[in-house]
Amino acid sequence: MATIESFDDVRGLTEPELRALLDRGRPEERVWAIWALALRSTEPADIDAIAQRTEPAPGVRRNFAVVLAGHGHYDLLVALAKRDPEPVVRAAAMQLVTRIAIDGKLPATTVSERVGAEGAEVKMAVLGTIFEGAPPWLLEIAEQLLEDRDADCRYEAFEALVRAGRSAPALMWLEEAPEAEARLALMRWTSRVRVGPCAIALSRASRRLRRLLIETVRVASWQELAPAVGDEPALLRTLAGRAPHIVEQMPLSELVRAALREARDMWITAIGNRLAALPSPDADVVPMLPELCELCTLRISQIDVATEELRGDDDPHLVIEREQLSDARAVYEKALEHALRLVVH
Repeated sequence: MATIESFDDVRGLTEPELRALLDRGRPEERVWAIWALALRSTEPADIDAIAQRTEPAPGVRRNFAVVLAGHGHYDLLVALAKRDPEPVVRAAAMQLVTRIAIDGKLPATTVSERVGAEGAEVKMAVLGTIFEGAPPWLLEIAEQLLEDRDADCRYEAFEALVRAGRSAPALMWLEEAPEAEARLALMRWTSRVRVGPCAIALSRASRRLRRLLIETVRVASWQELAPAVGDEPALLRTLAGRAPHIVEQMPLSELVRAALREARDMWITAIGNRLAALPSPDADVVPMLPELCELCTLRISQIDVATEELRGDDDPHLVIEREQLSDARAVYEKALEHALRLVVH
């Protein structure tokens, strides 16, 4: 065989010579042999636009991968996935190799071995093939990639496992991730998937992780985030502080329940306004109204005591504090008035 210095030298070889070169040539000779064989494996109509090229561009080589897979030339497809110098071409080829392996037409080890030897771009291409019903060997690869050195790859492994319904290891990774990485992962996740399913998936997660979800989500409603908030007053405060309008979206019963767990002026203000607008008792709220009345009565009594202790002192700071107490008393009085109205309705 003559000395080979370029792709042009390879194009004139016979198929047996090309396959011998594929097995025993130098690295660049093997790549050239793959491209030449790929060109010969393509229908004439597929290569009219590329037949005159001295060396196929990466975009053309990605098309080779599709053509090779479609024509059943799996050996050449695997060779392209292993040998091409461009990660983007290897990634496209490996994604096809993985799908063929899922169908059982290539051994799973072909994928696992290449994933172990490749960079993030190829690994993420493999992860992109994972959906519900993926074979166990592919899910094991995804679990391993949760520990990859590349942050993007770790995130894609997390999302792939969630898509496949294997949430336990994915959520464990998210729980153990540093806060900055967890925040970024939650931001990416909720931008790709609706917030509601994310909140449901995290409904049994730690308070820390649910807080991060509430703090990082871009736009959401109470209905979407309620599963993540649960019955945690601290998380409800976080949500209300970040998106005050959500308090108005909450069912009145949830709002009253929150106030009974943790009496805060903000909840009572909203409750008083909502009760004032009710023409008749709300069936979900009525059982809680006596306890709400007790809470308001107790709080008014506490405010009166605090106000009396500050009476007669003209210190500007204390004057402001007395005014604040007076405003708070008005809030509880309004809520008490309308709660009593509905109790005796």
